[in-house]
Amino acid sequence: MLAQLATIIGRYPVCPRGCTSCSPVNGCVTCESRYFMFLYRQNMRQVGICTPSCPLGYYGVRHQYYSTCNRCHIDNCQACFSRHYCTRCQEPFLAFQGQCLEHCPEGLYYANYSKNCQESVNCMTGPWSEWSECSRDGRTCGSRGRGTQTKTRQILQLPSPNGQACPNISLSQPCRVARRCNDDEDCERRNRQRNRLRKRKRKKTRKRKRGRKKWNRRRNKTRKNRRGGRRRDNSKRKTKKRGQRGCRDRPCRSSKKRHKGCPPRRRAKFLMYIGYALKLMRRQIFTCPGV
Repeated sequence: MLAQLATIIGRYPVCPRGCTSCSPVNGCVTCESRYFMFLYRQNMRQVGICTPSCPLGYYGVRHQYYSTCNRCHIDNCQACFSRHYCTRCQEPFLAFQGQCLEHCPEGLYYANYSKNCQESVNCMTGPWSEWSECSRDGRTCGSRGRGTQTKTRQILQLPSPNGQACPNISLSQPCRVARRCNDDEDCERRNRQRNRLRKRKRKKTRKRKRGRKKWNRRRNKTRKNRRGGRRRDNSKRKTKKRGQRGCRDRPCRSSKKRHKGCPPRRRAKFLMYIGYALKLMRRQIFTCPGV
């Protein structure tokens, strides 16, 4: 900044802008009424520059015929209003009543937007972002139905216990999802899904074909047997038929495996006889031998 001000040429061909008198060794000697005289050391000499405002770490003082820039005499001060009142401190120090402190006093809280210690600090939020793309189940396209889109904002200042709480940070609204995908990633994802479905269908068709082949083999075997390609053993069927026919003619015997073809009357009589026999056996068992 100082080098730029020193190189600017004013209305005088020899002196820079804002200088009313100057020397080649010390620069500006006097300035115009609206400019401040800023002095800095360059090697072993002192050089003056006329500036419209004082740089950081200095404050302006106006006199009757001239104005000067004086250094701030406060530790860790970046910009000051007067010799003993600091308006902005260096990081991480805080400005409180013109002084630079490491922490705010008890009962006071630091405000980011003002860089000062205050009694109460309200919540401060930034501007809203733009609406996001409409999505449904993580997809922005290629799905039917309605989705949601949101917009958010950041918290710039957290509130103090006695300050105002923060409002809503996010908003959402319903929207329609695009059916077709134009992006390469979405197209690749859809192609993967299609390939998976095709593989599943192929597996199902293979299983069906295998089942049909087995069923066709069995059907062909039965057809051959019917045509006489293979002889059957009909001995079991003949015995069943003989047993069913003979059961009607002969009485049912006391066997555990009785034929199903026996008539119900003979079964009832047989059960009745068995019941009488059991009663007699019980009487013989539970009666005393001498009585």
